[in-house]
Amino acid sequence: MKRRIPLPLLIALIVLGFVFAGLGGYLALIGPQKSKAADLQKQIDDTNQAIVSARALTLQVKKAATIRIADLFRLTKAMPDQTDMPDIILELNQIAEDSGITFQQITPATVAVPVSGYEAIPITVEFQGNFYDLADFLYRLRNLVDVRRGALDATGRLFAVDSIDFAEAPPPPGFPQITAHLVIDAFVFGTGTVPTVAAPTGTTGPSGPTAPAGTTTPTTTTTTTTSTTTTPTTTTPVAPTPPTGATAAPAG
Repeated sequence: MKRRIPLPLLIALIVLGFVFAGLGGYLALIGPQKSKAADLQKQIDDTNQAIVSARALTLQVKKAATIRIADLFRLTKAMPDQTDMPDIILELNQIAEDSGITFQQITPATVAVPVSGYEAIPITVEFQGNFYDLADFLYRLRNLVDVRRGALDATGRLFAVDSIDFAEAPPPPGFPQITAHLVIDAFVFGTGTVPTVAAPTGTTGPSGPTAPAGTTTPTTTTTTTTSTTTTPTTTTPVAPTPPTGATAAPAG
């Protein structure tokens, strides 16, 4: 007689078989798909991170472009790419007038000094005034171009004081007036050949005015003719002297 398996054990074996079958099916079918899903989720996260970084970079580039466009006019005004020496002299004269001083001499250099990416043009100025006028002039000159709250502010050209020398003005008027000598640098963007001011031409003689360039002074040559007059000489005959002791014959 065959021995029958108890019903509870049979049910447990069936349930255990289903468990193993489900586990095998999970490992065979669902497991690999879940791994693929995890890989896809990682790729999605990486793509989202790249999109966020690209958006942030785009916003940063747009903001930088806005700043460059806004500052382009001010930058060009502070450091143009042309010399325009008459405009430089007019601007310096205007600042001096606002400061209450008058230049006695303005001498631009004929050669620009090349620097990294730009060129400097030295300009020598001299004036006579008091110390407060000089301080006001330097203050106004320095505040033409400034950076305020991270933004460029330019109301004129960029200048830099290279050297300054002042002393008591000779009498009259004497103290408290001073005579100041400054070398001011104006800047031009770029490193090409910058025309500044042509060197003065013309030669000053020992006396008299300076002849303009290209003008020939005519030379006048005076010829003196001397006339020679010949005066004829008349010779009067002289009677011979009679010898000593002779007696002259009496006239007829």
